[in-house]
Amino acid sequence: MTIATTLRTSALLALCGLPFIQCGGEQKAAEAPTMPSAEPPTDQSPSPDAGTAQTPEGDTLASPPAEAHTAPVAKPEALNDAQIAAVTDAANSAEIAQAKVAQVKSKDPGVKSFAAMMITHHGEAKQKQAKLKLKVEESGLSTAMHADADATLTALKTNSAKDFDQAYITAQIAGHQKVLDTINDNLLPNVKDANLKAYLEEIKPTVEAHLKQAKQLQQSLDSKSTSAPVERKHAG
Repeated sequence: MTIATTLRTSALLALCGLPFIQCGGEQKAAEAPTMPSAEPPTDQSPSPDAGTAQTPEGDTLASPPAEAHTAPVAKPEALNDAQIAAVTDAANSAEIAQAKVAQVKSKDPGVKSFAAMMITHHGEAKQKQAKLKLKVEESGLSTAMHADADATLTALKTNSAKDFDQAYITAQIAGHQKVLDTINDNLLPNVKDANLKAYLEEIKPTVEAHLKQAKQLQQSLDSKSTSAPVERKHAG
């Protein structure tokens, strides 16, 4: 075989092998794994939950705290005229009964004088109310006043003579303050009868005066208890 013939044969073989190499290269390229793109796909439709924060399973969102609701303030009991009359009668009777105990057990001239005034003023108030000839009907308020008055009276009767004056005046301050508040909050706002209203407006300043006097008397008793005499020792 000549050299020219050999060269032509080698060239033909090389040309025949090119398609096979190209097919093999394309096949390997197709089989090679593709890397995910860093850019988000543009042909996907938005998820229906897009824009909504997802809560992990098992976790619950904390609901906003409910607003604190203050308890409604109880309105004063609406009394009719007969119930109002029962309240004032209970107050007058209580003051007279307690004052009678004070006149017997008290050793302080000021306390005994105050008790005598209670008997006089509240006795007159009872007489004025009786002249109005009003019906009397018990209510929750008058029942509570009777219970408080009975408890105070029992305590005063069993109180020692040493502490009686302070206990009596303290009870008078609390009792007159309660009666004054009751007149302002429960009685005057509900009264209908003109004569009963005039009666309430008449006794109100007296209750205020009694309260003021009781407070002054308490200060006097306090000063007496703190100014104990000082014993002096004489040189022998």
